[in-house]
Amino acid sequence: YEPQNYDHKFEGPVTLRRALENSRNIPAIKMMEEVGPNVVVSYAKRFGFSREFPPYLPIALGAGEGTLLEVTSAYTVFPNRGVRARPYFIQTVTDREGNLLEEGRTEPVNVIRADTAFMMTSLLEGVVARGTAEAASNLEWPLAGKTGTVDDNTDAWFIGFDPDITVGVWTGLDAKKSMGANETGAVAALPIWMDFMKAYIATHSEPPSFVAPVNIVFLPVDRSTGTVVPSHTPGAITETFIGGTQPAGFDVDR
Repeated sequence: YEPQNYDHKFEGPVTLRRALENSRNIPAIKMMEEVGPNVVVSYAKRFGFSREFPPYLPIALGAGEGTLLEVTSAYTVFPNRGVRARPYFIQTVTDREGNLLEEGRTEPVNVIRADTAFMMTSLLEGVVARGTAEAASNLEWPLAGKTGTVDDNTDAWFIGFDPDITVGVWTGLDAKKSMGANETGAVAALPIWMDFMKAYIATHSEPPSFVAPVNIVFLPVDRSTGTVVPSHTPGAITETFIGGTQPAGFDVDR
């Protein structure tokens, strides 16, 4: 098995954050190998995917198929502090006089811890701030998400969220064939997502915020190496840690 990055280049050692922001394939494979394929597919089940994914490394790059509804529902775990919102289609049923006959409600499912969900949200905020979805940063709204591009550009994805809403976009053809050499998630799916979010944002006067659990710690780090640096260091970014996991000997900025 010899996977490649999308650009067929290798950058050497990179932080997990940078790998995620720039959609680097090899770090995803190595991470799955380190934690164990069986662990990864068990989490996929917890996140609501109905298929039985085989515990093979290509799953880390999207070899296992999921519906747009499943993937979007899975991403609700992050802004919902570790709780997945099961989707439902019918909001309300009323009679001709407007009397409420039936109301649809989501069923919350605990998936991961709230601090872990916030860590993932922070990583996915970086995708919008500096990574493959950087174009969405022009919306000037608290946003996080991830682009996705399937081999040969047959499918392009963007799943993103703010603290209150999670939206998924998939683009592709009826047949499993390429949409074109440049039709990546950032090119084909993200602009559609941004158009929707522009209309959504226009209906809100104040932006919401991602609220950190009390045990989350923030420290300035070098973006390339992840090394903790003084806060005034040029190019430093704020990294998120679960309390007790931050490098020893550094002050805590909650």
